[in-house]
Amino acid sequence: MRLYQSFTFFLRTVLILLLPVYGCTPDADQADLILVNGRVWTAAGENAFAEAVAIRGERILKVGSSAEIQRLAGKATRTIDLNGKLVIPGFNDAHIHFLGGSMGLSEVDLTGVRSPQEVVSRVNGYAAKNPEKQWITGRGWQYTIFTDGLPSVNQLGGIISDRPVYLRAYDGHSAWANQRAMKLADIKPSTTLQKGFGKVVRDGRGTPTGALLEDAQSLVASIIPEMSREEKLAALRQGLKLAASFGITSLQNANGSPEELSLYETLLAANELTARYAASFSANASTTPEQIEEYTAIKDRIGSHNAMLSAHAIKFMLDGVIEAHTAAMIAPYDDVKDGARGDFALPLETYKALVKEFDKRGFRIYTHAIGDLAIREALNAYEDAGRTNGLADRRHRVEHIESVSPADIPRFGQLGVLASMQPIHANPESMGVWSKAVGAARHPNSFAWAALLNQNATLVFSSDWPACTDHNPITGLHIAVNRKTIGGFPPAGWEVQQQVSIGQALLAYTRAGAFSSFEEGKKGQIRDGYLADLLILSDDFFVTDPMKIFETKVLVTIFNGKVIFEKEKL
Repeated sequence: MRLYQSFTFFLRTVLILLLPVYGCTPDADQADLILVNGRVWTAAGENAFAEAVAIRGERILKVGSSAEIQRLAGKATRTIDLNGKLVIPGFNDAHIHFLGGSMGLSEVDLTGVRSPQEVVSRVNGYAAKNPEKQWITGRGWQYTIFTDGLPSVNQLGGIISDRPVYLRAYDGHSAWANQRAMKLADIKPSTTLQKGFGKVVRDGRGTPTGALLEDAQSLVASIIPEMSREEKLAALRQGLKLAASFGITSLQNANGSPEELSLYETLLAANELTARYAASFSANASTTPEQIEEYTAIKDRIGSHNAMLSAHAIKFMLDGVIEAHTAAMIAPYDDVKDGARGDFALPLETYKALVKEFDKRGFRIYTHAIGDLAIREALNAYEDAGRTNGLADRRHRVEHIESVSPADIPRFGQLGVLASMQPIHANPESMGVWSKAVGAARHPNSFAWAALLNQNATLVFSSDWPACTDHNPITGLHIAVNRKTIGGFPPAGWEVQQQVSIGQALLAYTRAGAFSSFEEGKKGQIRDGYLADLLILSDDFFVTDPMKIFETKVLVTIFNGKVIFEKEKL
């Protein structure tokens, strides 16, 4: 018996040693999926490439040559021959309002409308197809299509009047309500905003035009029936499918609540969450000590080891938007005669005190700051918190940074503050009202991506969906590299000194997003042992004509080691 056992052990050892010679490997080393014969952009640098990648479970087993990776194939391994196609890490949309965008998929889509008449046509057509809806809501109109930059009852007089209508601008900072909606909200010529930031817009006779700026939107929004929890979950499922088709494998929410986070926890428990989700909680002048304690408890409960969910960010709104003259500027707007410079969305001292408190508790902080004065004060608040609480690697961010003072550009790198920006907001097609308000003298530092990178800032890209017309990261890449629309406008580009290379833009959409959430050690690159979130693309960004970047399609999205979207079988 002992002789038989010894012989069996000897035979097993020989077979194990011979397996690699014949193209197989022991089960423990076999890949579930391998991609070979391609161009694998690893994100280790702007021009870091390999040929192939092997995936086992939820992780990348190995990155290397096709010959190396093929040796990891077993009988059950799926092999995809890339035939030279480009593979990149999954996109990280580092500033998104995903629930709002997902719920908006069932509303009137005003993306791309070019006239008030087209707004009327889309709204009335939608209303006719949805007779059961008590409210008609929509989003996506641009300021540029209206005579004075804002919609009015006169320009949208043809919209249905038998039901309330509420239409938000593409950026979410302005809205328009029809007469029925204003009546239900009890908006009269004498109505004023009791608290908050914004206003009810009136015509020369003092009559409300239907336009509502910033917090004034809540006068109508607060009376619109809210979706049920099940309806919100259904909307998120639809949104996740769309995100997968765009190659988005990580989402960093730019506002939210504990209730919203619970929706993602429900999807995760049901194994339906197909993107990694980083929550943030909204804070403002009304934030209470009890809410601060609640946010801290949630952060500590979820912790930093969950690869699917995190909850350690806080979001502030420090100013508004340039188009509505609500962004806080150092010098007056160029297209006004009253010296208007915008304003802060909350008292500056309140903001600074809250920043210190959340910084002390270990939160990452996002601050919406579009105007140059708001950007400066956000940097000041972060610097002050660092002095008070001690220097720490917090990775706070300023969001949007549309018009920045040259004096403040070096401070991002010096303070370790991340520049979180959205290329889609610099779409030249929608810059008419914006450009007039800012004025030519401030144009050179508009959406100053290159200037920030040149001063050692970490640039983090995202969409701000639904406060954008298109949250496909590939559209963002196109604008970041070209500073032109997909149609080639303007021919010479818009402030082209702020263009970035395709490698720099991709890093901002992948590795930098992971760094921003303290996850650079496990995602954002195609690297041995990292989470297997990656994409196969139809075209190679690095060799294609830059003006054809937008034509690139995501063919396959791999998330957590599994194919979750496949445009075509490879």
